[in-house]
Amino acid sequence: PELDALADTVGGPSVQRLLGKIRRGGVVGSLIYGEPKGAAERGLEVRAIRARSDSERLASLVRAVADGNLLIPIAKRLPLSEIREAQRLAEAGAGGKVVIRV
Repeated sequence: PELDALADTVGGPSVQRLLGKIRRGGVVGSLIYGEPKGAAERGLEVRAIRARSDSERLASLVRAVADGNLLIPIAKRLPLSEIREAQRLAEAGAGGKVVIRV
């Protein structure tokens, strides 16, 4: 299956292996400085993502989670020994996050 987008948070070989899985015209959101090698040749759009520390916003998110106002849908929790099944579920569109217990 082709991906519509990828968030690049590590760069290097990991991202290089994934570029070929993004559809032509797809998007790479990059936290890493610069465009991943080969992105332009594959017809991918690269968008720089800038983050800044915001302790007030983080505190408000923590309160929202604690109050039950911010829910993160978890489709399945699996032990690390079932990592292949977790990947399969995630790729199939699990309907929420697949959590790995370590």
